[in-house]
Amino acid sequence: MKTNLQRRARPWVRGYILFELVLALTIFAIAVLGLAKSLNQALETANLLRRDQIIRIGMRNVFEELRNKPLARMTTTILDSTYGITYTSTTEALSLKTTNGGVLSDMYKLTIHATSSFDGVPQEDTLNVYVYKPAQP
Repeated sequence: MKTNLQRRARPWVRGYILFELVLALTIFAIAVLGLAKSLNQALETANLLRRDQIIRIGMRNVFEELRNKPLARMTTTILDSTYGITYTSTTEALSLKTTNGGVLSDMYKLTIHATSSFDGVPQEDTLNVYVYKPAQP
């Protein structure tokens, strides 16, 4: 036979199990929210890296295109309509000296500016390269 004490303890034990269940669900929900936030941050980082890679490849392509052109045609603006990036290039004559004191002629600084806006975030990147362009006859 069960005593009165044992009968009274049962509802409390059931309530204790319910409390454990609610606590376990709360901990699980917090863990899932943490994982979701981590996933979101990983996706944002991947998008930033992708954007930087697109700009870097575009600047390299613009440089390869410009280095084969005559000096007068190296200052230009190119629009990449696929990604909405504007590449603007300028040249500047340099006066570089050698270790012997001589002057290197026909050296130029080619600057390529990339202006873009991904997801409403404006970004500007710059590439500076020294190029040798002998005088054209």
